[in-house]
Amino acid sequence: MDVFLEILRLVVCVIVAYAVVFVAALVNIVFERRFLAFMQDRHGPNRVGPHGIFQSIADAFKMIGKEDFRPAFADRGMFILAPIMVMIGAVAVQLTMPYTKGFTPGDLNVGLIYIVAVTSFTTMAILVGGWASRNKYSLVGALRSAAQMISYEIPMLLAILVIAMVVGSWSLNDVVDAQADYKWIGFYMPFTFLLYAIAAISELNRGPFDLPESESELVSGYGTEYSGMRFGMFFLNEYAGMTIMSMVAVTLFFGGWHGPFEDALVIGGVAIVPFIWFMVKTYILVFALVWVRLSLPRLQVDQLMGFAWKILIPLGLLNIALTAAVILWVPHWRWGLLVVGWVSFAAFVGLFDPILKRRLRRQRERLPVVSS
Repeated sequence: MDVFLEILRLVVCVIVAYAVVFVAALVNIVFERRFLAFMQDRHGPNRVGPHGIFQSIADAFKMIGKEDFRPAFADRGMFILAPIMVMIGAVAVQLTMPYTKGFTPGDLNVGLIYIVAVTSFTTMAILVGGWASRNKYSLVGALRSAAQMISYEIPMLLAILVIAMVVGSWSLNDVVDAQADYKWIGFYMPFTFLLYAIAAISELNRGPFDLPESESELVSGYGTEYSGMRFGMFFLNEYAGMTIMSMVAVTLFFGGWHGPFEDALVIGGVAIVPFIWFMVKTYILVFALVWVRLSLPRLQVDQLMGFAWKILIPLGLLNIALTAAVILWVPHWRWGLLVVGWVSFAAFVGLFDPILKRRLRRQRERLPVVSS
């Protein structure tokens, strides 16, 4: 009987993981298009269903009906495999996600490391897809993506390492439990959250870090040769990734499923109200991702890579050193982290623009002046 219940639980977890990926992708497409339209004072999807809520479903049927072609000289096996591989990270990362009180698919004692490991499948899938297409635009886009995602995984890992230092565990359940009673890590470590958020946006290949699929110079980057639902898999992964990364951020920095009335409604040992709080927090961060995409211009490739290696990674290492010093030597170390975190956050936000302007001005002064 116990074996049957464990198998049933496993099947339910897998179904939930795939449902979250596909439903979140369809919801996020409409969500983003509607909010972008609202922010730009124009009409978004408003024809298919009430307020255009079925537009994503119509788009999915359109992709299914499109011709599925493959370049003559493409590597057939790898070309087919890449769109399947790209979904592995989005599905697998949920196997350790504490959705609510009483329901976690799997409580790994190295859950934080597991998240970083499985999200790397997306990098591999994009690289395989670009290489297998035998197209120079696809290959350049794939190489850009691999360099970008590997580079920004480092500051993300450094931010996650700080979380492990503060909590004293790599388990996601322990991270959530440590934030009970509104002791949210994001409140007293905002600089760590900022480092994680920047790295996460770059991992998603979203604006202003959407260089791997820059339409202006790469046609459509690594997805140039894909059509139909194979292109749709890459497209869905980006929008599902918005929800998955936001779920991870909520778990690490904003208390996970914790919120008021946690035990108000419990069915079969699973609390329902905490799941609602978890999704509300998640979609607040999804909205922030849409806002960032609209507000900031795309970077150049050299600016993107330089920002990771010259700014984020040194700051991530400095953040680890400061956090360790506060934990070891400050008696009330949470208050110490609060002061250090907000001072670092204010310094980064306040000094970033003046320093960047000064650096650009010095670069322009070094450029030769050519007279006509």
